[in-house]
Amino acid sequence: MCPAEAESERLPEGFSFDAGWPWLKAIQFGQQAKKRTEEYTRRGQVAKELGFGDEQSLERARRFAALLPAEQERFLHDQEQRKHVELTDKKPADAERRSQRVSELAADAPEKISEERTRSVSVGLDEVKKQADQYLRQQYTNADDIMICQICKHRLPFELDDGSDYFEKVELLRGLRKRHYQNYLALCPNHAAMFQYANGSTDLLQEMLVDLTENELEVLLAREDNSIYFTKTHLTDLK
Repeated sequence: MCPAEAESERLPEGFSFDAGWPWLKAIQFGQQAKKRTEEYTRRGQVAKELGFGDEQSLERARRFAALLPAEQERFLHDQEQRKHVELTDKKPADAERRSQRVSELAADAPEKISEERTRSVSVGLDEVKKQADQYLRQQYTNADDIMICQICKHRLPFELDDGSDYFEKVELLRGLRKRHYQNYLALCPNHAAMFQYANGSTDLLQEMLVDLTENELEVLLAREDNSIYFTKTHLTDLK
């Protein structure tokens, strides 16, 4: 280690040292360490002047500011959705009377009885979904081996016991006469439910898809603007 990088605090115990020795200044003893300390103090002061608690907080703000506006909005929206919700705790007005009433209802509850009924089965659906699973994993797993949801563009929420990412295979265009494994989306459970049960763009999807030239298709889900991301390969296959 050169003298400029040395620090008096790191000298061996019992080592004679006097900061006033002229030769220490001549060899620039500890100058680099001193500069680093001064720079660290200066950056901390700048951060506080800008309203941040420390330099790390300022750096996080810089990283956020470097994101695309759409990514910033998505992040803020997700944080808003995750805000703590106060738990409800409803207590019965008369616990003893309610207990008696519930016991009476439980005693009269219907038995679990099974009976065989004829039901229609969608022929070939399982095989198509199996093909869709392989296809979508290939299309939406990135170079870091992370698979994303096509709507939130985030990593899927959990893995199965075999280590593979869980996702729901949701049919994109429901009115087609034939089954195509390319006609499925890879979605997290939350957005799968939105797409199926709160989709304000269902009737327009096919028309919008035909005209789509970019990677994202704008849709209305749960009464909010959103978008579905497609790889170029997936989009070409769909068209």
